[in-house]
Amino acid sequence: MSRNLHQIYYKEYFKGVDWSNKDSASGKIKAQNVSLTAKGLFSPIQTEVPFEKSFKLEVLYPGLVTGVGIDHEASIEGEFKLGLHFDWTYGMPVIYGSSVKGVLRSYFEDFYKPKDGQPAKEEAFDDIFNGKKGDGFKSIYDRDIFFDAVIKKADNDGRILCSDSITPHKNGPLKNPIPITFMKIAPGCVIEFRFKLVDTTIKLEDSNKTLELKADEKLKIFEEILTTVGIGAKTNVGYGQLKAIKQKS
Repeated sequence: MSRNLHQIYYKEYFKGVDWSNKDSASGKIKAQNVSLTAKGLFSPIQTEVPFEKSFKLEVLYPGLVTGVGIDHEASIEGEFKLGLHFDWTYGMPVIYGSSVKGVLRSYFEDFYKPKDGQPAKEEAFDDIFNGKKGDGFKSIYDRDIFFDAVIKKADNDGRILCSDSITPHKNGPLKNPIPITFMKIAPGCVIEFRFKLVDTTIKLEDSNKTLELKADEKLKIFEEILTTVGIGAKTNVGYGQLKAIKQKS
């Protein structure tokens, strides 16, 4: 089987299903589910993007969910009904850079506490997330860049994906719920968040003084945000929580 999980999930998942036979279709889909959540599927990326700053975080129980808004349903019993974000080229699950940037953008001003000699919250925010420089904008080569976050280590059982279910009570708490089965990044996986960061410098017009926020200081703030609020879908019910990995002395 190809290890490009994107192709398997979005191109081959329903291939060969006998739509006229519900039992046969369900059996085919369950076999696909077993294949997608099997051990030994992790394939590390071979060609890295030119990132300069990064940190690794471990996914906590119950796991991490991305891409739930992508339609993946054909009304077959046992199917994974929600989408998942994969890297289109090498097929491994990822967290898109736009999602990483979105979370950091939403919480940056809550976590950034300017010290003497550092830019104010609004100025730092505009520089980092909007690329503003004075009355204009920075070149893309001079801006902070948020790359896709990638899995660097599978869980202790060698899995990167596992199945889960939610049971929404659409018709009231006393009616029979219909479980929704989906895939998630397995708890215990290690994810690397990668950036190309520059120092933010703000020159004050009424003096020769320059305010500065170093790239390494940004990185610490970003890690604090992600380990506090998490990332992905359903963080309000515990998914997408992350913890820092202790460095070996």
